[in-house]
Amino acid sequence: MDNFLWGVAAGVLGVAALAFFAFTMFRRGPLTFQIDGFYTHVADGDVGPLIRDVQADVPDAAVCRLDDRMSCSIRDAVQCHNEAGRPDCDVLLLSGGGQWGAFGAGLFDTLSRNSGNELALGGVGVITGISTGSLQALMLMVALDPKQTPDMRSFALDRLVWGYAPERESDVVRRTGLIGVPLFGSAAGTRRLRQRIIEALMPGGDERLIEAIGQSSIEAFAGFVEAERGVFRYADIKELVKAAPTAAAAAEALAAATMASSAMPVFHQQLRVAGSDGEALALYDGGVRRSVFFDRAMAAVDREVREQMKGHALAKIAGGATQAAIAQDYEDTAPTVYVVRNGPTVRKRDAAFNTSSGPLKNGQRGYDLLVNESEIGAIAGLRLNNPYGRIMLTSADRYDTFPSDVGENFKDDEMFKPAFMARLRDLGRHKAERPEGPWWPLSRIEQV
Repeated sequence: MDNFLWGVAAGVLGVAALAFFAFTMFRRGPLTFQIDGFYTHVADGDVGPLIRDVQADVPDAAVCRLDDRMSCSIRDAVQCHNEAGRPDCDVLLLSGGGQWGAFGAGLFDTLSRNSGNELALGGVGVITGISTGSLQALMLMVALDPKQTPDMRSFALDRLVWGYAPERESDVVRRTGLIGVPLFGSAAGTRRLRQRIIEALMPGGDERLIEAIGQSSIEAFAGFVEAERGVFRYADIKELVKAAPTAAAAAEALAAATMASSAMPVFHQQLRVAGSDGEALALYDGGVRRSVFFDRAMAAVDREVREQMKGHALAKIAGGATQAAIAQDYEDTAPTVYVVRNGPTVRKRDAAFNTSSGPLKNGQRGYDLLVNESEIGAIAGLRLNNPYGRIMLTSADRYDTFPSDVGENFKDDEMFKPAFMARLRDLGRHKAERPEGPWWPLSRIEQV
């Protein structure tokens, strides 16, 4: 009997040792960047006035700051919009969505080719991006910059489309699926994504795109959540390039910022960024919690618009102007805000959820709830901080019903399915070319 018990114990220890060996051998651990001076160009994001009220009883709640580069950029955009003889300086907000970013790539590529001057959207002064939107922002701050040559804008769009046109999923990530999370620590390794971002920015070592990003007349910011504090932060894209000693170092810094924005816990390999002293080592959890930090941008727009309106709005009120007239004055004063939802706004119905279950399917449902509700709620919440300005939205809805014979209109658990991404790029083309165009307005606050 004793020999039997010893045998069982030895077997259990052997299995445990094998499991520990497999865990240490195969778990990915965080992907780490060492970027000198990275945190010089990263700022904590303000939660916005509405969330600040909710957190009023938190002893160490963050104090609102509106003197950082993003707020200054928003202020400049409003002032530019109202300066005689100047073009509009509008705001472009790019949501997350992973492979769904192929929709935005197809949209801007088609708008550019149909524009006559390779300028897909004129007058953009500020871009914010989360996750896949931060990757798009790198290319669009060149592609939408009127000071760049048409050839350079076209080149940036070519690299954008290339980034969302992989030949195989393994070109982007090493997907082991949710079932492999206990062993690997995440559903996909992202070292290949790091390589792909750098190749998109510097194809064959070509430094032109990096230089154009650093010289762009458009300000752009990538947002992400710091894991330890749970604080939303964002990086100044252009300043990361300017501060880098070489184009290669700049590409690494941009990859770090955009991958920090994309590092969705459980699904993507986690990511750390160390500063020059090696001590400012932070783990990041992507940026989807704050979508594309709409509230912060909108609060800044609203503040600047009201400051611009102060004199003539009071005069109108004294003269008996109607609320509708004041609202129109607000719309005329505010820059237009364009929002790209890189994904659908409703979840596709799946009757199988009522008849089957399991940890993997439940995990996927939880992910869908987190991402979709966060994105859609943030878009709807734009109106709370910008009650009357023009907010124009486009989304990847109708991806499975619009007329197309390109690629496939379905996917399973693939993170980057080439045939599905081809259909999404074609959806972007379709919406850009349809008679009503790709954008529709959000209703004013008094209309909802």
